[in-house]
Amino acid sequence: MVEPIIQRGIKVAGENPMIILYRPGSDDIVVLVSMWTARYSPVGSGRALLIWADPDGSGLGSDAPIGMYADNPELAEYVWEHFYRDYDTIRGLGIETSPPVPARFVEVSDGDRFYRITCVTATTTIDLEWRDVLDTFQVITHLTGFETSAIARPCAAASVRVNGTPAHGEPHHPEGWFGSSAALAFAETWRET
Repeated sequence: MVEPIIQRGIKVAGENPMIILYRPGSDDIVVLVSMWTARYSPVGSGRALLIWADPDGSGLGSDAPIGMYADNPELAEYVWEHFYRDYDTIRGLGIETSPPVPARFVEVSDGDRFYRITCVTATTTIDLEWRDVLDTFQVITHLTGFETSAIARPCAAASVRVNGTPAHGEPHHPEGWFGSSAALAFAETWRET
């Protein structure tokens, strides 16, 4: 029997699907979503949605969400401070300028067809949906100070709706090592190196 490899320094374990929607036919980002479900973190379990939407480009106008939504505010702040220090795409968009908005989350899935998370606050409902899984693979990366591993499931389509209004935009594929700018990431673990 082979002995297991034991590593410590786990900073978060759970899920981290993402959606980046672009203005059709361009490289202009109109919506950026990072959805975290922590089964374990030093600040407890919970969910945190980090989102930015261009009010004009997304077509959402004054309903365009910019910020953090969480059922565990400490988790949202922890994720922001620890995992976005080197991610220039999301830094500087104003996501971190206000405290996390209290929210509840509901998840619905139908295998490879779709995966949906709904974020509900006192005044806003945000529906995130990934559709048509393209592939499934494990990926291990070494980022500044971290080793990450995840089961990646890039998707052909994704949508973001705010209070029932769909954001205008489309995912890019291929894009990056996920293969799509809309991807599910399950069994994700961040370990400090």
